[in-house]
Amino acid sequence: MPARKARPRRDWYSVSVDTLRGLGLLLLILAIAGSLVFGYRAWDRQSLQREAAAVINEAGGLLQRLAGDKHATSFATEYRTARLSFQEAQTKLTAKDYAGALESGTRSRNVLLSILDALALRGASGQARFIVIEGEVEYRRGDGGDWQEARTQVQLQPGDFVRTSEGSAEIMFLGGSLYTVRPNTQFIVSPPGAGSRGAAEQSIEMTYGWVNLSTSEKPGNVRTPRAVARVREQTEAFVTVDKATSEGRFGAYHGNGVELSSAGGMTRQIAPLQQVVQTGDLLSEPKPLPGRPELLTPGDNEILDLDHTRRLVLSWSAVNGAGRYALQVSRSQLFVDNLIDVTNRTRTRATLGLRGEGVFQWRIAAYGADGLQGPWSSPGKFRIASSHGAGSEKKDTTPPELDLYEVKTYGSIFMVAGRSEPGARIEVNGEQVKTGVDGSFTKPVQLTKEGWNIIDIRARDAWGNEAVRRHRVFVENP
Repeated sequence: MPARKARPRRDWYSVSVDTLRGLGLLLLILAIAGSLVFGYRAWDRQSLQREAAAVINEAGGLLQRLAGDKHATSFATEYRTARLSFQEAQTKLTAKDYAGALESGTRSRNVLLSILDALALRGASGQARFIVIEGEVEYRRGDGGDWQEARTQVQLQPGDFVRTSEGSAEIMFLGGSLYTVRPNTQFIVSPPGAGSRGAAEQSIEMTYGWVNLSTSEKPGNVRTPRAVARVREQTEAFVTVDKATSEGRFGAYHGNGVELSSAGGMTRQIAPLQQVVQTGDLLSEPKPLPGRPELLTPGDNEILDLDHTRRLVLSWSAVNGAGRYALQVSRSQLFVDNLIDVTNRTRTRATLGLRGEGVFQWRIAAYGADGLQGPWSSPGKFRIASSHGAGSEKKDTTPPELDLYEVKTYGSIFMVAGRSEPGARIEVNGEQVKTGVDGSFTKPVQLTKEGWNIIDIRARDAWGNEAVRRHRVFVENP
């Protein structure tokens, strides 16, 4: 009988060697991992140190720049706060608290930049700035400059041109007036003119197109080729000019109305929900406009599950005397490049077929029997998500994200910019704010109380969860 082949022995020695080899490999891996972690931490610390030092150096340069500016005395409190933060950042950098140094240095730099921005806008050169831009919008410095792509926060000076093609923009003027410039519009920023009480009033000169404007504490003037409209304070109005004929339409939606005068000397008083047509030097009698509809369903910021809902019913309140309604649905905050844009809805509801996910805005305007369009409703927002997709939303109690990018000051006007999760409702000092499809928002806030004030920013999701940020600002009258 052939001998059986002996199997290799795996006695305690061989087992111990195998085990030791395995342990050695494990220790080697742990050593390499430890070295990598240590190296990353050292690199990260050095990177943080370099970033903190760069921010502190920038803040120091801004402090020197403002030290010799006599106009900076109007912002003595802010300047003192920035200087203290700068000194605190230097102390933390010396103590090797690089994260704290970066935080204090960034705070100092941001305050100093806000002071410089405020001084620039309060000077004679700055009259307005772009707040929101969607699509193709351009500006030009005077008659001899080149057309440039508009960017948010770019300042506009007297004599500057603004034009839109397929784009739209919101522009904030120094006096607090907010202009919404619609597509195919061009105008010039005019120097402030003296008002009826001697105070300077902001002014533009329209060549053609359509602007909606909302004035604040001061009136605004819109000059067209054949007429001048003085939009009184706290008034929502519109002005349109036909490019080919220079015929104009002037209307008031809300507030204290519009004073209108033609080149031929005719005058008209336009009350809320009235419109006047200008032809040549003639002005028509004011005609009534239909009222503003109210959106009913869906609820604002409502979320719909695409896996269970394939149709959405939009409904709104009826307006007295309306013969039809216009409906717009868009992904755009300013309703540029709309998904739905119709003007023939005779009922106060519309059914949409849902085909994909996203955040959408919609609004309604009424047309009277004579074909005149009234004001658009406040926009509503809804979100379509799939419970099986990456954009799904599960009911929870977690507050929405709310990041505050900056609060810039321009005298008594503060520009609040930030971002929350898409679909969240944003309120600044109790007033709802328009948001972009990505949840970003910019809101001008005018404060009249001198001294310290609080700006309250809130984000609320579809389930009522709320995030709150409060920012303390100082108002110093010039």
